[in-house]
Amino acid sequence: MWHILFGILLILHGLIFIMFLVYVKLPEDEGYFGWSRKSWLLDKFLDEKIVKIVGIVLWISVLGGFFGSGVVLLVKHESWRIIDIIASFTSLFAFILFWSELNPKPIKFILGPIIAIVNIIALLIVK
Repeated sequence: MWHILFGILLILHGLIFIMFLVYVKLPEDEGYFGWSRKSWLLDKFLDEKIVKIVGIVLWISVLGGFFGSGVVLLVKHESWRIIDIIASFTSLFAFILFWSELNPKPIKFILGPIIAIVNIIALLIVK
């Protein structure tokens, strides 16, 4: 029974990352919510279009990883753990690269990295 609940939670957690892929409002508008398509680090080295592509690929990977691990868990296959671990590390990496460019304020997204860290600890250390 726990696998159904946790699988559904992983799927929902993955779907939340849609907010970084679509504009709720344009970044120039007041009250914009999501990712501004910039990076505090990558903007220094890469073209704006490349940064946008990197971000979109990372956010889609995170979304697909958590969604996929939830689906795989629902069918009771053990590979959900490795998928979840990869999605969690990818999520942390994306949050590190794009943290300062999340709106309205990055601190409102703190639950994302916390969930990723808890997943990593639970699956790698506690098992």
